[in-house]
Amino acid sequence: MFKQDDFVVHSGHGLCTVLEVNMTDEYYRLETYHNKMSIKMPLEKAGLFLRPMLDKTAILKAINDSILLSDEYIKDNKERKVQFQALVVSNNIMDTLLLLKLLYRITEDKKAEKKTLGSFDTQFLQQAERKLFNEIAVALHLSKEEAKSLVLERLKSQPVY
Repeated sequence: MFKQDDFVVHSGHGLCTVLEVNMTDEYYRLETYHNKMSIKMPLEKAGLFLRPMLDKTAILKAINDSILLSDEYIKDNKERKVQFQALVVSNNIMDTLLLLKLLYRITEDKKAEKKTLGSFDTQFLQQAERKLFNEIAVALHLSKEEAKSLVLERLKSQPVY
């Protein structure tokens, strides 16, 4: 159970602060970190949508482990959209890192072809970046730009065998 002022990660909205735990009416009132939107969530559903914000050690391990993720993406737009939808709503940081790695690769490939990223890829990119960079920034006491630089550096690295 979360307490007031805890940071939590909502699978659809990213980093949130617990504003209230109402035991009488059995709900959490959350505030999204990125746009200060208020969300009311039944306590019984919290396990489906919320997880605690990861600590510094877990975040650094995930970022370091992300070097091992493949950047080979599905070429078919419809299939890729289904895969990306599952990754973006997952509350697993490795899924978000994978999604970003794939999207950064697609972005590079599009630039090489002198094309721009498609609309749904752009939406997934914005969602994943917001979700991940806010959590990393708060947990590691960094600015959002510093969090982004840290992730970009790691995701663009190649594993050494």
